Amino acid sequence: MLENYLKWDSLFDQAIKEAKEINFEIKTDKVIFTGMGGSYIPGKIAEILDYNVDYRAITGIPRKVDENTTLIAMSYSGTTSETIQAVKEGLEKGSKIVVISSDGNLEKIAEDHKEKIYFIKVKGLSQTRYSFPVLITPLLKILSTVSINKINLDELKEGVIENKEKYKDLGKELSTKIIGKIPVFYASTYFTIAIRFKQEINENAKSPAFYGEIPEVNHNEVESYVRGKDLLLPIVIGNESIDDVTAGVLNAERIIPPSSSKLKNISSLVLLAGLTSIYLADTLKENPEKLSIIPKCRERTSVIFKG
Repeated sequence: MLENYLKWDSLFDQAIKEAKEINFEIKTDKVIFTGMGGSYIPGKIAEILDYNVDYRAITGIPRKVDENTTLIAMSYSGTTSETIQAVKEGLEKGSKIVVISSDGNLEKIAEDHKEKIYFIKVKGLSQTRYSFPVLITPLLKILSTVSINKINLDELKEGVIENKEKYKDLGKELSTKIIGKIPVFYASTYFTIAIRFKQEINENAKSPAFYGEIPEVNHNEVESYVRGKDLLLPIVIGNESIDDVTAGVLNAERIIPPSSSKLKNISSLVLLAGLTSIYLADTLKENPEKLSIIPKCRERTSVIFKG
């Protein structure tokens, strides 16, 4: 499955070209992104950047949407029950709606409400987590209309190209250190990347992993290492002074962002998460694409939101 991540420079190239055709402009004071799992993390990662609007990424159904809200709903499959319900809520409240999906019920809903929903159809690989480039790119193109700083989408591809080879080696190294431990990923600015590392190891390697936000963890969670130091493997993502504090007291492994460009760091660090999880899956002899428990959750969730 490693090749799916190693194709990301090409996937970003495709997505960047297609994003040039997107002409949606945000004109509301509030933007809410909603998605689940691998379709949630692009929106959450986008919080790393700064905007001239109130931007928040959530999972599930937003509590407060109105006519002054742009609701961006992402579901790669187009069948995620919670995201479908969120779009229905947005329609009822008169929100401006953008749907990013490859297929499924969301595409049909968008087709039935062309005058109210701006639909972006994407095409990636077999799994949502492999398809990160085609999800984050159109989202950032839309958010570029309210970004404080210029968003150069080409930097997403450049981040992968510049770091792919060294991250193949680092991914192997990290996966070896994780064996026999439970990794806990910590970060401040790149906290959402820590979430992604956790997701990838959970789903690809079928293994537990957790995350914590710096500096909050310094006020309680670090104390758990009195008893947990033989079980947990702390990994700090980032090179800010507050990251150094956590890394120092826990003697943590470090992942240093490779660039001064946030976009290059986003694409390359998410790539590293994927590579690390695949190397770990290989060592554990797990099939990244085999799902044992998630389908049960999806089936039961769909019943809740049916109708």
